[in-house]
Amino acid sequence: MSGLEQHVRESVAKIGRRTGLRSVPLSYVILAFFAATLAIPSLSTSYFFLNTAIYAFLFIGLGHSWNVIGGYAGQISLGHAAMFAIGGYTTAVLFIFYDVTPYVGLVAGGLLAAVAGLALGAITFRLRYHYFSIATLAASLGMSIVFLRWDWIGGAVGLEYPLAEIGNAYAFAFRDRRLYFYVMWAFALATTLFVYRLHTSKLGIYLRAIDMDQELAENAGISAFWYKMYAMGLSSFIAGVGGGLFAQYLLYIDPQTTLKLIRNVEFVLIAVIGGLGTVLGPIVGALIYIPTREYTRTILSGSHTGLDWVIFGTILVLLSIYKPNGLIERRPVIGDRTDRKPNSSEGESDDN
Repeated sequence: MSGLEQHVRESVAKIGRRTGLRSVPLSYVILAFFAATLAIPSLSTSYFFLNTAIYAFLFIGLGHSWNVIGGYAGQISLGHAAMFAIGGYTTAVLFIFYDVTPYVGLVAGGLLAAVAGLALGAITFRLRYHYFSIATLAASLGMSIVFLRWDWIGGAVGLEYPLAEIGNAYAFAFRDRRLYFYVMWAFALATTLFVYRLHTSKLGIYLRAIDMDQELAENAGISAFWYKMYAMGLSSFIAGVGGGLFAQYLLYIDPQTTLKLIRNVEFVLIAVIGGLGTVLGPIVGALIYIPTREYTRTILSGSHTGLDWVIFGTILVLLSIYKPNGLIERRPVIGDRTDRKPNSSEGESDDN
């Protein structure tokens, strides 16, 4: 280990000890964060800042979605954009073609995405390591080709919501962008609380056991296949609802925005940057990735197009060097007897 790397690691550890962050109950951290951010629309007058905040909270939920299957179950899926697109298209098609309110369409999109995720899992969970990742990526790319040529859903042109419906509460289409922030805020809060509950549940413990050593977990009587199926269904449902919210915010959906290759990578990056298998990881990851992406893309547009990815790639490399396990380390939920580590003088643990 180089002297610089050693210095950085020691500095981070000292900051954590001084602030006592690891001694704060996780539930308090979650509630404090969401209570503080609820005031963002009333404090900001910038449309660009509000738009960035809306995307950040949407991707907190989507980061949690991927983290369930990738962080807890250890299945590195590169095809979550497929479930994201299914949820978005289902919500849009039901409203545009059949006049079904998006309040119902969001749930329907989540359920259909869960069915698709379970079908994909049933086929691919027999594969291990990079073979599983390649199979899920192939499924997403294959769906992209189908959607590009499917005229009923608009093909490459996509589907656009009727402009006359903007401002109609039944259409879930608001004129005031602040209302979209509160919707995404609620989505992020709901998914965070769900993952917090998952983290302390028997399912979460089993998934982490499978991630650590699948053979040993199966020898202990845990059915790795079925528990990964549970995780895939839950993960896909959240991704489907997130896709529906994405379509409602843009009032437009097409294969390029939902199924492009980078969309699959984004879900992974948010969880990896923040910390895999942690409750706070997707929150931290989304709050770093989305503002960085939006601001660098805007500032470095035009002749500097593509330079934003160079900058973000540099940041990602530095994080990989100095914080390879993500910015948030795994730890137990403080206050839970089952997760508390006895005989620990410093109150530190290796599990979140």
